[in-house]
Amino acid sequence: MVAKAHPSNPAPLPPPDPDRDAVTARLLAELDQEGLNRLLADHGGRIRWVLRREFSSVLDDSEIDEAINHAAHKAWRNARRYDAGRGSLRTWFYVIARTSTLRQLEQKKRRSNLSYLPDLDASQARTASTEPAPTEQQQFVDVLYRCIDELSPQQRSVVLADLAAGGTAPATELAAELKTTPNSIYVSRNAARRQLRIALARHGHMFPATMAAPAAGTGPTAHDREATA
Repeated sequence: MVAKAHPSNPAPLPPPDPDRDAVTARLLAELDQEGLNRLLADHGGRIRWVLRREFSSVLDDSEIDEAINHAAHKAWRNARRYDAGRGSLRTWFYVIARTSTLRQLEQKKRRSNLSYLPDLDASQARTASTEPAPTEQQQFVDVLYRCIDELSPQQRSVVLADLAAGGTAPATELAAELKTTPNSIYVSRNAARRQLRIALARHGHMFPATMAAPAAGTGPTAHDREATA
C-alpha cells in the first residue's frame, strides 16, 4: 500500500538535501519501501500543496491524492531512470505527479476536452453509423491514453497539457516548465499528433489521407506571440 503524502505546508521550504535524496533514490531503485516513504515524507506534502493550488477548482482533494498515489507507483516502477544530473528528486517527482494529475483530470472530463483534436473526434464518429454509446466512447478514450503513454516524455507532456487546456497550451509556458524551447514544443506537438494518428489507426480509428499533415493550430498561439514580442 502506498504511503499517504504528508499534509501540505504552504510555508517556504529549504532546497532539497541532495545527500538525503541520493539515499532515497537508491532505496527506490532497490524497490525498498523505505525509499517510497522518504520520497512522500520529504516531497509529497509540498507537491500536493502545489497541485491543489493549480487544480483545486477542477479536482477535489481525494482526486489529487489519488493522482499522487498513482505518481508514487510510477516513480517506484521507474526509479532507475532518475538522473540526479538533470534535476532534483523533488522536481522529478513533481513532473510525474503533475502528469498523473492531468491524466486524472482528463479521465474526469473524458471526451469533453478532446475537441482540440477534431480529426480524432472525426475518427470516433466514423467507427459507427450512429452516435457511439458511452461504453464505445470510453473505449476510444482508453485506447487514446494507451497511445499517449507510448509517446516520448516530452511529447506526452505536451499532449496532456493541451488536453488540460482544452485546446493548445501556450508553448512558452510549456517550454519553461519542461526546460526546453518553444520551437521544441511545436515540433513535439506535431510529431505527437502524427504518431497518435498512426497509433490510433492500428486500433481501427482510421483517418483520411488529408489528415496526415500536422493538425491546424499547432504553431505559435497568440499568447506565445505576445510573450516573444
